[in-house]
Amino acid sequence: FKSKLKKNPFVDEKIKKYVFIIDEINRGEISKIFGELFFSIDPGSRGKAGEVSTQYANMHAEPEKKFYIPPNVYIIGTMNDIDRSVDSFDFAMRRRFRFIEITPNDRESMLDSLPPEIKKDALNRMNALNKVITETEGLNENYQIGAAYFLKLKEKTVGFDELWRDYLEPLLQDYVRGLYDEKAMIRQLYLAYCGEENRFGSDVMENEQ
Repeated sequence: FKSKLKKNPFVDEKIKKYVFIIDEINRGEISKIFGELFFSIDPGSRGKAGEVSTQYANMHAEPEKKFYIPPNVYIIGTMNDIDRSVDSFDFAMRRRFRFIEITPNDRESMLDSLPPEIKKDALNRMNALNKVITETEGLNENYQIGAAYFLKLKEKTVGFDELWRDYLEPLLQDYVRGLYDEKAMIRQLYLAYCGEENRFGSDVMENEQ
């Protein structure tokens, strides 16, 4: 996707950039993921000026050499901010990252890989469903469904019926569990997704009861 990051004044733009992506970083144990890199990833500690001796220094031929992270190395961590594990994300790590929100609308281009007629329908359903999600008491825009779910339509065994029944409905049921009138909420979300009450048949509606 198109980067929203501003140019780093500490990096020579002519130098080749290297990127490490840590998916669902909040689910990991931060101290084990970064170890002694904890301080070295800070922008003010990059390069030789921030080099440190590590506990593994005596394991290589030149133990006097120190370790540092070059300024042209970028670390990207992804997370879902409604995941409960975000609550335990180290505040010291939060200070070392810039947080950028990526919404479902930002990633609509992912649906370009679908056939045109399916893409249009998927986009309409996603936007309609997300609109109701944001308007549902107890939920908000952070609970919106992303385009990645609709890429499952590439599979021969997954149509819009199966996508709702096997993927979206169970997820949404988890979202509304414990809220007032869960069945009514799921019903409203279902209608937003399919556009008409009986489009998917009785088997799906029986699953809601």
